[in-house]
Amino acid sequence: MKEKKMDRRVKYTLNALKEAMIELLQEEHISKISVVSLCNLADVNRSTFYAHFQNQHDLLQYITEEALSDIECHLLELNRSEDADRSVQALNQILEYVKEHADVFKALLSDNCDPDIQHKVMSMTEIVSPKDYQGLDERTKNYVFLFQLTGCINILHKWLDDGTIETTEEMSALILKLTGKIE
Repeated sequence: MKEKKMDRRVKYTLNALKEAMIELLQEEHISKISVVSLCNLADVNRSTFYAHFQNQHDLLQYITEEALSDIECHLLELNRSEDADRSVQALNQILEYVKEHADVFKALLSDNCDPDIQHKVMSMTEIVSPKDYQGLDERTKNYVFLFQLTGCINILHKWLDDGTIETTEEMSALILKLTGKIE
């Protein structure tokens, strides 16, 4: 995204485009979403769209980076913590943020989104991390990492699709247990 001064009109435009993208991702794959359909839904001119983004993938990247930067401080706490209670607490905060922004994360974790975005979301969280697999050769580490990564993506996706019935505490405990972070 090109750097612009963030006045209220720019904020409004970016928010309208973001909401339009999230809504369209509920229905169709990113490759099928056009700039025209985004602009029509957001009620924004194409020239306005192009003043901020190069294409629909650039907008999706912006949405992803915004979502990930907002949870980064919780991730630092999670990754520094050797204490299981602090890991659970940090993951609870992350899941609370995910729950509050369920529409964004449902879109980012859906099959309609680029799989690289899904992996970026989960890899960035380092809930599962290849550095945790001591004693395994690199190839096996990669398989275990991919297994846990896709498992976490699918667990979060199911949790969001089901309406976040389980509490964030229950989900934190489940994810940390399944990834071997806690007993």
